[in-house]
Amino acid sequence: MMKASILAAVAPDLAQAGAALERAAREARWLADQTNTAFYVFIDGKIVDLRKLEQETNVEPTVNRIE
Repeated sequence: MMKASILAAVAPDLAQAGAALERAAREARWLADQTNTAFYVFIDGKIVDLRKLEQETNVEPTVNRIE
């Protein structure tokens, strides 16, 4: 039996938590881009404005809104 199926059998809500967090993060990032506001994340134990970091390093954001 795979770990995912064991987790789903023990705690079905918990088994879906990772996917829900990823969707929420993607939506939050999209909203930050649309409203031109900061988007803070943890990188190497520090709180960083990811939008500002991408602008400083000329990195293209790779976020799409969930339809």
